[in-house]
Amino acid sequence: MPGDLLLVNGRIRTMDPAHPAVSAVAIRMGRVVYAGDDAGAKAAAAPGSPAIDLAGRTATPGLNDAHAHPMSVGLALRDLDLSPERHAAIADLQGLVREAVTARPPGTWILGRGYDDARLAEGRHPTRADLDAIAPDHPVVLIRMCHHIGAANSAALRLAGVNRDTPDPGDGRFDRDEGGEPTGVLREGALTLVRAAMPEPDEAAMMSALEAGGREFLRQGVTSTVEAGIRDPREMRAYQRLREHDRLPVRTYLMMMLDETLEDLVSLGMRTGFGDEWLRIGPAKLFSDGSIGGRTARMHAPYEGEPDNHGLWMMPPQELKAKVRRAHDAGFQVGIHAIGDAAIDLVLDAYAEAQGATPRPDPRHRIEHCSIVDDRILGRIRDLGVIPIPGTAFLRHFRDAYINNLGEWRIGQAYGMRSFARFGITAAASSDAPVVPVNALAGLRTMVTRRDILGRPCNPEEAIPLEDALRAYTVHGAYASFEEGIKGMLRPGLLGDVTVFETDLFAVDPDDLATVQVDYTIADGNVVYKREPVSR
Repeated sequence: MPGDLLLVNGRIRTMDPAHPAVSAVAIRMGRVVYAGDDAGAKAAAAPGSPAIDLAGRTATPGLNDAHAHPMSVGLALRDLDLSPERHAAIADLQGLVREAVTARPPGTWILGRGYDDARLAEGRHPTRADLDAIAPDHPVVLIRMCHHIGAANSAALRLAGVNRDTPDPGDGRFDRDEGGEPTGVLREGALTLVRAAMPEPDEAAMMSALEAGGREFLRQGVTSTVEAGIRDPREMRAYQRLREHDRLPVRTYLMMMLDETLEDLVSLGMRTGFGDEWLRIGPAKLFSDGSIGGRTARMHAPYEGEPDNHGLWMMPPQELKAKVRRAHDAGFQVGIHAIGDAAIDLVLDAYAEAQGATPRPDPRHRIEHCSIVDDRILGRIRDLGVIPIPGTAFLRHFRDAYINNLGEWRIGQAYGMRSFARFGITAAASSDAPVVPVNALAGLRTMVTRRDILGRPCNPEEAIPLEDALRAYTVHGAYASFEEGIKGMLRPGLLGDVTVFETDLFAVDPDDLATVQVDYTIADGNVVYKREPVSR
C-alpha cells in the first residue's frame, strides 16, 4: 500500500532524544509507527510492506532547508551557469555569453547566474563594456552568486530605461564611471529595476520550474523547504495547482513578501500556518539590507577601504518597524533578511517593539541569514526568542569576499553554529539556493569543518559535531516553521520522511562530507528519489 515502508539494518539517527540511534523504522500510511530494532519494526510494519535493507547506511529524518528558492532553482537550470568552479576569469564569462549569442536570435534576453568577482582573475565585476564587446544586440544580465548585485550590457540598460540621468533607487545603486555614465554594475534595487524589464515566466513555466527545482532538492535528500519569497499571484497559483494534483515535489513553507501580499492576506483572515502538511503559509517577509559581497549589507563599522560606506537600508528604519508591527499584530510570523550587524540590531528592535506593544505567545519571528553577530547581539536574539536562519554553506563559497569586504576581525562568529548553541538559540540550517548549490551535504560539511571550498579554515572554533549539524537540518528547521509536532524526528506519529545516505555518514572524513551521495529520499513513506544504481 502507498505510504507503507520498512527500513532495517541501518544506522538511523532519529533525532528523538528518547531513542536517538536505532537500526530500523516502520512507516504505515505515511507515518512512522515504530523506531527501534529490526524485529520490532518488522512486527509493526504492515503485511507486505516493501523493505529497504540499509546495510549499515545512515538514515535521518528528511532534511529541511529553512531558506531557499525552489522556483528559482528550477528557473536557474535554464540560465548560464557562471559558477567560479567552472569560470576563472571574465574572459570565460564572455565565452559563455558568446555561445548563447550565437544560438539565440538578436533581441533575446540572456541571463547568467553565479559569478563571484572575488574569485575572478581580474578581481572585479564584469561591466557593460565587457558584455557589449560580445553581445551588442542581445540584452544581457549576469548575476553575482549573492543575487544582490549584477552586471548588464547597454542593450539591457536601454530596455530598462537606464542612462546617465537615471537616479539611484532608494534601495540600490548604479555604479558609474568618472563621467557619470553607468558602468553596468547594478547593486540591489538597481538590479531589480533592470530585471523588471525582462519577460516574466508564465504560470506553466513556473510550475515546470518548481517540479525541476524540487527534483534537485529530492536528489540532495531534502524533503521540506521554505520558499523565501512569494510576491506574485501566479507564483501562489503555481504552488497550489501542483499541490492539487499531488505534483508538489517537496513540502513547502511559503514566505509571503509583506509589501505585495500582506493586506490581501489580512483581508481574508489568513495568517502564518494556513495550509496543510505539503503547502503552508509561513512568515511575512521583508528585506532590511543587502549583501556582504555587494558591500550593501548594513554594518555598524564601514567596509574595508571605504570609510563612508556602511551599506544600505532597504527602507527607512521607522518604515520597517511600522511594517513589522502591522504583520505582528495580524498574527504573522515575520522573517526579515538581515546580514549586517546594524541591520540585525534594527530587526531585533522592531521585534521587541512589536511584541512589547502587542504581546503574543511564541511568535517565533525569524532573521534570515543573520550573518554578522557578536555576543551582545546573540544575547538579544536569545532573550527575544528569535530564530536565526544562517546560510550554512555561505562561508564555503563566499569566504574571500567576506574577508576582502569586512576583514577577518568581523566574521569570527559569522554563521557560528557553536555560538548560537552556546546561547541556547535554535538556529535552522539553510542553503539559500540557487545563491549557493542545493547540496545539503556541503552545508553539513561547512558546519562540521568550518572550511571553505578550497579547504581553507574559517574560524574553526565555530565547528560543531555532525549530530548537531544534522539537528540544524531537521529538528531546528521544523521548529522554525512551527512544525515540530509533525516532522523533524523519526518518532511514532510523525511524518514518514527519511533521507538515506550512501554510507555510514559518521565514518566519513568530515572534509569529504560534501561528496557523499543520497541513495534514497522518502516522503510520506514513499520513495520519491532513488539514486541509480543503488546496490548493497
